[in-house]
Amino acid sequence: MMEQALLTTQAQLAETYGVVHLLFCPNAWALRHHFIHHGTGETIRARCNRWDCLYCGPRKVDQWRQMIQAAEPTLFLTLTKAGTTVEEAARALTTFLQYVRRGSKGRGPNHIGARLAYPVEYFGVLERHRNFAENGFHWHLLLRGVEHLPYKEIIQPAWRSARHGEAEIGHIEKIRKPQAIGYVTKYLTKNIVYAEKGTREKEREMLFLELDAQGNRHLERQSVLVEVESHARRIRYSRNFFPEQISDLRRRLFSDLEGTEVKEEGESTGAETPAEEEQPVQRSAWTLVEDAEMTTDRDEYKRRRQKALLDALEDIQAGRRRLSRRVLNTWAYQRRERNKKIVYGDDE
Repeated sequence: MMEQALLTTQAQLAETYGVVHLLFCPNAWALRHHFIHHGTGETIRARCNRWDCLYCGPRKVDQWRQMIQAAEPTLFLTLTKAGTTVEEAARALTTFLQYVRRGSKGRGPNHIGARLAYPVEYFGVLERHRNFAENGFHWHLLLRGVEHLPYKEIIQPAWRSARHGEAEIGHIEKIRKPQAIGYVTKYLTKNIVYAEKGTREKEREMLFLELDAQGNRHLERQSVLVEVESHARRIRYSRNFFPEQISDLRRRLFSDLEGTEVKEEGESTGAETPAEEEQPVQRSAWTLVEDAEMTTDRDEYKRRRQKALLDALEDIQAGRRRLSRRVLNTWAYQRRERNKKIVYGDDE
């Protein structure tokens, strides 16, 4: 009885201080599902796996940081003034990488303007500049495959060409110590939790009801420009940046969470890479189980939410769960940013 009373008190404190979403995923679907391991019988709660979830977002960021560290990048590059839309910035990055990777034989028998090809692999995150109206987006890139990339001879002309002379250049630096990768990836992923898909214009044919000279109604087909969601993503990486396939790397690093992993939205391997070859389907060791039916009853949702909170606190108290400091830091940052948006509005 004393243990139950202690858990209830802890749950009340968690609600009061707003830390409940650090302990479990509040998504209604996640609350009524769990995964069970075929071999051990272990169960883990499902989660929504969304970037903007205060429970799932920080854990996804932590996973990406660990995967980036496993890739052991050698250079950190910032490309400024990438454009004012995600589509424009993605196109500029693709053009920049083609320039760097392909090199040039130069012109004429003397090969005037010849330049070397640099087989770089990259992981990039697109970020809004604080002064977006003037500077738009900029790219943060981690590079591997080369130890050096000349700034004036390669980076500057490549980026100016990609941005048609409109862009300024940020900076490039060598990652000299393994511990520096942790700092760089922390900086790189600090705003990864916020969706930035963007839109693009697409021409579509639509039918409109028109009146002819006699006043009779008829349908007329017209071409109009409409805004659709852009396929360009602000998280991009080349095929060979990671030392192994993403699915294998996740399984090796996060085997305890294998059942909760789903295909990431908002990620791209870049427009310049070919489609991935089909791989044989591997059966997961985890099975998704539905605990209860979907409901619109708010009281039932609150009951399930309370149970998830008590279960999480009980696991922590029994030593079955630990909270990573990396996850705690990302969660605190994400919560502060969300509160800023609530107080100051989306444009702050």
